[in-house]
Amino acid sequence: MPGHEGAVPVHEIARALDIDEIREQPLSSFEGCLITDPDRSRGAILVNASSNRRRRRYSIAHELGHFLNERHEPTEPGGFRCTTGDMAYPTGSGRHLRQEREANGFAIELLAPERLLRKRLNRPADLEHVLAIVNELDISREAAARRYVALHGERLAVVFSAGDRVRYVEKGNGFPATTVWANNALPPLPPCPRDGTDLTNLDEVSAPVWLSRPNGGALFLQTLYQADGYAMTLLVLDADEEDDADV
Repeated sequence: MPGHEGAVPVHEIARALDIDEIREQPLSSFEGCLITDPDRSRGAILVNASSNRRRRRYSIAHELGHFLNERHEPTEPGGFRCTTGDMAYPTGSGRHLRQEREANGFAIELLAPERLLRKRLNRPADLEHVLAIVNELDISREAAARRYVALHGERLAVVFSAGDRVRYVEKGNGFPATTVWANNALPPLPPCPRDGTDLTNLDEVSAPVWLSRPNGGALFLQTLYQADGYAMTLLVLDADEEDDADV
């Protein structure tokens, strides 16, 4: 959509691509469902009405990815049924997980194309830019952070956590191996600010705490505290000093 600015109109795009119906209703076991015929001539998308608007937009884009990819094989008779885990961070091998990762890749490319992020990517890394992307493109904080780390020119990683445990780590190009993995204990974070922003400053931290093979480069950390004990922590590696990154 050349020249378009702001949130991508995913409902209109889906309908223009032969999705006849987009229906919202409360769901308990999955986030989105694509109902289609074997030839993918037409389709209908069902999304979880209990999820917030940004999650529903992502679910529509994800199911549209299944619909348009002719190599994707239905997970059940009549179409695809996708869980929260399928749309979050599916890891492992197998056809199903590969298809879910591809649908996620399609969804974020559709909702957050690189050209709409350029003005944020051309500035020094900061989670304030992630929050701006959330509002500008109407996508979730988690999706915005992953996209930001993937496209930014600096060496970045983001650690998603809940309570004192790591949920998962997303690394950008050139960022070295970390000491933290999914389900690991989370290293100490800076205290949550009392100014109401829930966003800490970007300050230098001890690299060996976060990097498995530190090589003398400076490492900076910034945390955004969220509801119910969730947080995202941005790691920024000084590219001028760290030259032996383990991609």
